[in-house]
Amino acid sequence: MGNKKTWFTSDYHFGHKNVIKYDRRPFKTVEEMNQTLIHNQNELVQDQDDFYFLGDFAMSLSEDSMRYLMQRLRGNLFFIRGNHDKNRTIKLYEQYGTYLGEQCKINIEGQDIVLNHYSMNVWDRSHHGAYHLFGHSHGSLKADNSKLSFDVGCMLFDYKPIEFEEVQKIMSKKVWKAIDHHGK
Repeated sequence: MGNKKTWFTSDYHFGHKNVIKYDRRPFKTVEEMNQTLIHNQNELVQDQDDFYFLGDFAMSLSEDSMRYLMQRLRGNLFFIRGNHDKNRTIKLYEQYGTYLGEQCKINIEGQDIVLNHYSMNVWDRSHHGAYHLFGHSHGSLKADNSKLSFDVGCMLFDYKPIEFEEVQKIMSKKVWKAIDHHGK
């Protein structure tokens, strides 16, 4: 058993046929997409690892189908609500992991990170170097190298979650500049 790691992703959209077309996902069927997403997560994430999912777990699936998928995912599961996550999805988030609401601030190895399904221009402690990870935009937002934030949507990382060390590498290449009044 290796060291505990922390992983992030969003926007699996299990069961959502049209997301294959919208995102130009490389899958022929929803079933292929669903199985690949589960395989990719479980290939990387170990049972002891923390796994943060930043919203939009599924669309057009029964509660039993969503339950089946959640039961197969490895890691200590933490969930942020996405715009497609309805009440029945939230109940499953609570049953199979820890539901964190619509936004949460965590700290990993001394690094504050604000998690939200949506991108923000400023966030708690952004003027002190806190990171912001989000989903929802499916890579459609232009990268801003002056902000310590980025989209962790699965489609941007070959349908795999991204590990905290990789998040740090991406952030270290940014030319961060405080963008609110605290930076003056």
